Amino acid sequence: MSGGRAKAGAALAKIAAVSGALIDPPTLLPARTILELSGEAVRSRLCTFTDAMGEEFCLRPDMTTPIASQVAVGSIPAQRYHYSGSAYRLAAPGSNDAIEFAQMGFEWFGGGGVDEDAEALALALEAAKAGGAREVSLRVGDVALFRAVVDALGFSPRWTERLKRSFARRAGPKELLEQAADGLDAPSPLAAGLAALPAEDARRAVEEIFAIAGVQPVGGRGAAEIAERLCDRAAERAPDAGAAAKLIAYLDIEAPAGNALAALRAFTKDAGVDVAALDAFAERMDRIAALNPPFWKSATFSAEAGRRFEYYDGFVFDLGHANAPDRPIGGGGRYDGLVGRLSGNARSSGAIGAALRVDRLEADRT
Repeated sequence: MSGGRAKAGAALAKIAAVSGALIDPPTLLPARTILELSGEAVRSRLCTFTDAMGEEFCLRPDMTTPIASQVAVGSIPAQRYHYSGSAYRLAAPGSNDAIEFAQMGFEWFGGGGVDEDAEALALALEAAKAGGAREVSLRVGDVALFRAVVDALGFSPRWTERLKRSFARRAGPKELLEQAADGLDAPSPLAAGLAALPAEDARRAVEEIFAIAGVQPVGGRGAAEIAERLCDRAAERAPDAGAAAKLIAYLDIEAPAGNALAALRAFTKDAGVDVAALDAFAERMDRIAALNPPFWKSATFSAEAGRRFEYYDGFVFDLGHANAPDRPIGGGGRYDGLVGRLSGNARSSGAIGAALRVDRLEADRT
């Protein structure tokens, strides 16, 4: 066995020791499943095709969604799983990355809490080290904490929803707020025109636009829903400037992991808000420090840290080589709401997972 394969085997052995059953989830998924979870922004990275009936499918871009989908429909129980197999993503512009790449990791269902968060992070870091990773740059964040800060700052219900949804996107909350302040987020003439019509006329207008353009709505949304969203956009106003400034100040927080709690408490004091989610954050950081996993001493907390897929809703982390931060080795986080979203709330399950890219574990192989 070559050195690289041996190290990859050692990494997988670390994961398998505490991660239950080995699973190989379906390779093909309905594209709408991914798009409904994270929007059209991820389409440029999906490997898609349309079948003879006109339904769009994609190759799995990661393992989390297909495994969670199986839990959601009840075909497998909510327990711990691990995997090793191929995932598929189109290369980013300017990159020569392979479309198919080897990924290993774990998805744990049925648990929850800060102890499990700490255990999951420690396992991912131990597996990365066993796989050959050295001088790793580790960044941690907390989606639930961001959402709690948004709630505490008193944005309108529509702006609260928009800000929370934008957190997983490249053009995130900061850009959204800055555009609103500059007047660049004003509703389009189409949205303003539809808002002036009765709901039924607005729906018919959207249907007519689709018919003229020869297109079909995406993401499972019909003309009535699209018309309603555009009308809602036309009714929006820029958020309170003071609340926006405070949220931008929060998003600017970046500190060594050991200093993160102090920085966050200073923010809540300056902003005049009470964020109860800080208690869980503090407890989690204590648990991780007690485990003292590899690379933790140099870890950074970033208030902006999130993950591209919108279903992450709690603790998140990503790791890469210090000299190549734009080529992540892997990452993971908590997604307690995903099974509920995929099952139409028929089932629910706490969940956390992590994935490692086998081809990037060793620095000399990046």
